[in-house]
This record gives sequence, structure tokens and C-alpha cells, in this order.
Amino acid sequence: MSNTHDRVASLARRFLDPVREPNFDASFSESAISSMDAMAFAKAVGSEFNCEIPADDFANFNCLRDLVGYLDANAS
Repeated sequence: MSNTHDRVASLARRFLDPVREPNFDASFSESAISSMDAMAFAKAVGSEFNCEIPADDFANFNCLRDLVGYLDANAS
């Protein structure tokens, strides 16, 4: 597991579902995340990784694994 994976998992537990371990392959559309929770999560990811992910890019992620790949590919 990468450091990025671990950090995203921690944020997902905090902002998306504190009860269950994050499933990195589950689609966001199936996870019943409210738009407010999704916005808070996106903001927290940006803060944690010191980056700003454009809303269009974030909307194109199907699952947490896509987000991790994006963060790893765009790491500075």
C-alpha cells in the first residue's frame, strides 16, 4: 500500500464512512455519499495533498483508486 493510499483511506474514514474500511474499488455513485460530504472530502484531499483538484477532474473519478492514481501521477 502506498503512502497516498493510506492518507486517502484516513480521509475517507473521516469524511465518508467512519464505520467501514474504505473500498477503493467501489464506485462513488453506489456509495450514497451526500454532495456535502463529497465536497468536504474533496476539500480535505486538497488540503492534505497541498493541491487543488479541479471539480471536473474530481467528478470523473469513479472510485477512490482513481483518486489515488491521480494524486500519485500529479505529485510534485
